[in-house]
Amino acid sequence: MLHLVRFGELALKSRYVRRQLQDRLVSNVEELFLAERAECLVTADFGRIYVRADDDALARSVLARTFGVVSFSPVAETPSELASLCLAAGEYAKPLLKAGMSFAIRARRAGTHPYTSQDVGREAGSAVWNAVPGLRVDLTNPDREIFIEVRENKAYLFHEVLQGPGGLPLGTQGRAVALVETERDLAAAWLLMRRGARTTIATTGEESMAAPLRRWDVRLKVQRIEALADLAEVVRASRAQALGLPWGVDRVGSREKLQEIGGEAVVFFPLAGMSEDEVARVLGRVRI
Repeated sequence: MLHLVRFGELALKSRYVRRQLQDRLVSNVEELFLAERAECLVTADFGRIYVRADDDALARSVLARTFGVVSFSPVAETPSELASLCLAAGEYAKPLLKAGMSFAIRARRAGTHPYTSQDVGREAGSAVWNAVPGLRVDLTNPDREIFIEVRENKAYLFHEVLQGPGGLPLGTQGRAVALVETERDLAAAWLLMRRGARTTIATTGEESMAAPLRRWDVRLKVQRIEALADLAEVVRASRAQALGLPWGVDRVGSREKLQEIGGEAVVFFPLAGMSEDEVARVLGRVRI
């Protein structure tokens, strides 16, 4: 099964930086597959990443917890010639549609082709109409949307858009330490990781508390500490540029106290300003 992977913030960077971030994202996908003892083939062009794996369920699980992935779709691949594309669209639609249902074709292109996106929508729509008798076209509120993305000499057909965690690829934004005192604090650590920081967990509890985060970072380091006074040493030993504290603004304290806790690291409060419902939603993502 082939999955088409989309990224977000990477596209805002310069061409050189974007390539570096994209290469890291590819490596991170491969690393997560390796941790699952599974094989995959990952390729990329300037705008998309393509992941081919035999185990579709595993691929969905891996991509859903790869930082930097905004969304992904299982796709059917076909040549970009319009005749081949339309034939593939008719075959793709047969198991998805039945008489009485409404549908819409959503087409887009990247590259140079002898047709427009509107041509793709019109011709592919006609092919689907002919392949499944009794359909209705509804461009506003269809029962089923079929997406076609044409990229250079290939076209990709899909009907699902699955969400990734977004953010930046893990390992692209330096090192951080996150304090975990309770299970709730995992949300703060996860938010640091989502911003691309390779994060060491400093916990006052059992090291097993950080287990859910290992599904997101197979290299995760966990350091048990006895008291907050030990945090500065963990920051120094980890060569971290940032420290994440799971506290609200009521517990922030003075600048001098923060310097005592975090040493030279910049201190962040990822959960400050978040409601408990918002924290709970983040924790739900952590545990997928």
